[in-house]
Amino acid sequence: MPAMPPLVVLGLALMAASVVISGIDIVRTVRSGREPERRLRAFLLAAGVLIAGGILVVVGSTLG
Repeated sequence: MPAMPPLVVLGLALMAASVVISGIDIVRTVRSGREPERRLRAFLLAAGVLIAGGILVVVGSTLG
């Protein structure tokens, strides 16, 4: 089985990080009832990390 290209591994790690960011946001919201502005910021951060990870996976797959 050939090794995965480094960009694919980095992209998958970023996608996993977006899940962790979302999970932390959910826990904080349930515990303290965060205001919508902070929730939107956490959502945009998680979405940006997820999109960046997806782009890296696509680029790594095509190059590798």
